[in-house]
Amino acid sequence: MKFAAIFTVLAVLGFSCLAVAQTHNYFFGTRVPYDALVNQTTVIQTGSFLRVRTRDVEYPLKGQLGRNITAIYVYDRLGGGRGGFASITSGGIGKNYTRIHLKTQRGNGMNFQVEIYGR
Repeated sequence: MKFAAIFTVLAVLGFSCLAVAQTHNYFFGTRVPYDALVNQTTVIQTGSFLRVRTRDVEYPLKGQLGRNITAIYVYDRLGGGRGGFASITSGGIGKNYTRIHLKTQRGNGMNFQVEIYGR
């Protein structure tokens, strides 16, 4: 009986540590040799009480010629399981344009670093 109780307590502590260390990093595609960093954007927004905030990141910028995208890396720098979520809404891997939709969790802010690699 003591063993089962100790095991249960350790399992609960282990899972709670995993939840605290959770990040929402996203990796679309694969970086290969000779790929270049064609765009790097940092998106920071503060949280707002019980609100969900969104932001779109677009590549190429207005007036810029797009290169063929091979990888998109989105790093959640907020950490602690409080970060937001990223999704590609248009274009993406194999195209020369993309739109990445960033969304916060309710009541939290966002701090993302978006890196786009291409040839």
